[in-house]
Formats: sequence, C-alpha cells, structure tokens
Amino acid sequence: MTIFFGSVSGRKGGIVNRRNHSFVMESKLHDVKGRVDYISSPKRQENLYAVFSNVEDHYWDLLSDQNQRDFAKSGTEGTCIEARELIIMLPPSLIEYDHELLLKYITSVFLEKYDVGCCAALHHNKSKTNLHIHLIFSEREIRQEVEWKIASRNMFYNEKGKHVRTKKEILDEDGNLRPGCKIIKKREVYETNFFQPKKEEFKSNAFLENMKQVMTDAINEIVKDENEKLQVFQKGGPYLATKKIGKNNPKEAEIRADNYLRQEWNRNVDRALLTGASEVEVMMAKQSQIDEPVAESLREHGQDPKLFTVILQKAVGYLRGFVEFLRETKYCDRDSEGNPLLAHDVRIDITPEPLPAKPKGERPASEKQEAEVMRLQQILNKMKKQEQKIYAIEKAVVKLEKDLKEVKKKWFHKKERKELEGKIDAKKAQLEKAKDTLDLIPAQHGYQNALEVTKAMKAARVELKKVQQAQKEWDAQEFKREKLYLTIPANVSNMRAWDVQKSTGQKRSIHERLEEKKRQGQNVDYVRQQKIHNRDCL
Repeated sequence: MTIFFGSVSGRKGGIVNRRNHSFVMESKLHDVKGRVDYISSPKRQENLYAVFSNVEDHYWDLLSDQNQRDFAKSGTEGTCIEARELIIMLPPSLIEYDHELLLKYITSVFLEKYDVGCCAALHHNKSKTNLHIHLIFSEREIRQEVEWKIASRNMFYNEKGKHVRTKKEILDEDGNLRPGCKIIKKREVYETNFFQPKKEEFKSNAFLENMKQVMTDAINEIVKDENEKLQVFQKGGPYLATKKIGKNNPKEAEIRADNYLRQEWNRNVDRALLTGASEVEVMMAKQSQIDEPVAESLREHGQDPKLFTVILQKAVGYLRGFVEFLRETKYCDRDSEGNPLLAHDVRIDITPEPLPAKPKGERPASEKQEAEVMRLQQILNKMKKQEQKIYAIEKAVVKLEKDLKEVKKKWFHKKERKELEGKIDAKKAQLEKAKDTLDLIPAQHGYQNALEVTKAMKAARVELKKVQQAQKEWDAQEFKREKLYLTIPANVSNMRAWDVQKSTGQKRSIHERLEEKKRQGQNVDYVRQQKIHNRDCL
C-alpha cells in the first residue's frame, strides 16, 4: 500500500471557521389534505406551537382534485404529486421568540417570492431537541378567473375517468352504461380549473438550493447568538454532509453508521486545518481518498452502501494519519519548496476508522428455557421409570406362566398350581395398574401421550439452543481491527540535514538533537573501548 501525503508548504490562512450547517429538506406530497391535517392538528402533534395558512381549508380539496384529474389525463405511471413540503430546521434559541410571529416571518420570506397557497406549522420533536417548521405549498398559482370548459358535443368517460371517443366504449354487452362510466352532454361543463399549470421551477434542484440560502439568510437575521448562525453546506468544500434519518426508515442503522463516519471525517478536517494544513491540501486528501475511490467503485460495482462505508473508514484513517504527520513534521527543516526534510523514517497510524460498537443491551436470559427443558425431562424420566417397571412385571408374569406350565405336567401338585395361578393373577392386576399409571403421567401435565411430551421436549431444546447461541454471540469479544501503519522514508541523510541547518542557520528539532546526542554517546563509548583494548594488548 503506497500513500503519499500532499505537500505541506504554503499554509497561510488555512484555518476555516466552520459554522452550523443549515438544513432544509423538500418532499413530494401524494395526499396533501391528509398532510395538512397532520402537521396542523393539536391532537396529532405533541409539541405544536403555531399554525399559519394563507388559504381556506377547501383550497386543498380543490388543489387535490385538479392535480388528480390532470394526472389521470396525462396517463403518467406512478403516484400523483399534489403538493410539496419544506422542512426547515431552526436554531434552538428561536423557541424564545413569539411563536406565531416567528412562523409568519419565515413563511412570509417564502411568500414574498412565490404567490401560492401554503400552510405552515412550528413544531418540536418529541424529545424537544429539534425545532423546525413544516411548510406545505402548492406548485400552482390560483387563477384570477375560474376556467370553465364546456362540451361542444357529448363526451364519454370510462371507469378510470379517461375520455373515450365513442359511446360504445362505455357500454356493457346489454347496451347499458357500465358502473363508473359517465356521459357529459353537449353544452354542459365538463371541467373546472381553479389553478394555473404547475410551475416548472419547483421541480428543479436549483429551487431547493435557492431556498436553503434564502432561509439561512432569513434565520441569521434574527439569531442573536453568533455561534448559532447557520451557513449553507458547500458541496465542493472539504466537509461531508450528513443525512437526515426519516421516521421509520428501514435503513436507519445504515445511515447512522454512515453519518458517524462523515462526522469523524469533518472532525479530522477541523483538526487538520487547526494543525496547519491548508484547505487545498485537505481537498486533495478528499479527492484522492473519497471522490476517486467512490467513482471507481460506482463504475465497477454500482451503488453499494457497504463499499462506500469501507471507503469512508479508510479515508478517515488516512486523514487522521495526515494530522499526525503534520504534528511530527511541525518543527522540521524544509527545502526551498517548503517540503519537510526527514532525517529519519516517520511511522504514521492510518488504521481505518472502526464503526461505533452496537449497543449490546442485556445478556439474553435462558432460565425460562432451561426450566422448561428440565420440567419435560422430569416427565420423561418418570415415564421411562414406569415403563421399566411395566417391563419387569411382564417378565415376572412370563416366568410364572412358564413355571405353571411345568407344574401342570406333574401329578399331585394341585396346591402349588393354585399358588402360581394366584401369583399370576396378582401380577397381571399389578401390570394393568402400572399401565394405567403410565397413561396418567403425561395427562397430569397436560399431554395426551409420550409422543406429545417428546415433541414438546424437542421444541424446548431448539428454543434453548437459540438462546444459548445468542448468549454465545453476546459474550463473544468484538473483532479488533489490526493496526495499519504507513512509513514515510527519510528523504535526507543526517549529515545532509546538518549541513543544511548550518548553512541556513536553522535550529534543529528536539527529536533531532536527542538523536545527535545518542550518536555522540555511542561514539564516546566506542573510543573508550578501543583505548582499553589497545592497553590490554600492550
């Protein structure tokens, strides 16, 4: 693995003040009436502070109807977009402002540019850590005069509301109008339009980028604390943007891990700039460690979040190593181009950044499963013991019957024969009782027979094995990533470095002076040993 850190020369004014990034998200609404009700209902919102609307409630009904009608007419596949929504994050301190005035101020900034219907609501999330505004708006301006379309002839519509040419197309086999179909007679109004066509501007990426800047400027106008002022995230800068995790997002764990690595990268960007790196150097690191590997990964493997995670882990490790390299070479002498003169190899830790450990929670308990297996085992043991008793009685009956058969062959053994017959009858009675007891054992525990108990035992052991496997995984030590180091070789000999320092009048670093004293001590020891050796020879 070969990695070259960029040149560390020319670091003037490299420190960048990174503020809080503004957050404005846009979403498409497929049920605008339901969404308006959701954001503005005190019953459905736990922390609702204010609601503002510049239209009546029936406005959204009319908007929805026209959008659905135009969508059906277009024949486009998918779901109709009835309106759009902006979610605008606010600095926490703005909660101290008058809620209604704050909401009207932010909404008016939007309405100054776009003359459309909107409904806005000021919210806090459940834990009151995220103050934000939901701003729902129409993509259509309302007409000054309603457009009435009048049929010049009879018009026919099928079940899907689509206009068809002839009446036959909407009749059944008996010549009757099919359910859901309709006929608009000549000179009747067949369509009413309250709104203009959709504004194409709202569909463009430029609209959202512009809104981010507009809202950021508006928020910064009223924020008192300079530390809470926002700035729009610059896509071409050295930092990485984090992603918002939506409610009930199935990829929440994946996004959290991705955001963690992005934050670690941003932290190391700050550290690199504060340690003395220039923005250009950090951008070079970003290009070589993130942009180029991601582009190559997309070409070869397509969209694969796991591969992107690996790239980020390596990139963070590299940048962390770059910060360490800056510290190691901070007091080094430099050549005419500003590159450090290394008299010894520099070993840098570039181990990829590990993902945060997943919370283990409590260790899986197995007492319940163990108790169930033990209970069923006791039932089976009783049944096995009873079965062995039955077998012993059966063997005794067989032996007695054999003895009786032998006695019957002899004369004058009537008394002995009666005794054996009595014993046989007693054993058979004992055998029946033992069999009844065997049947009773499973019934006492809610089972019909031995087969049910055996099946229950098998299922209990499977459950116990699952819990034990979970315990094994819980107890297992986490994988420890092997350290990865990069060695940057010396680019100048010790004597060469000393000559450069003498000629330029530069001071040597503490590390270099310690190395020099160590070498001088070794030379003194060598000379002393040579003197002692020569003296002994004489």
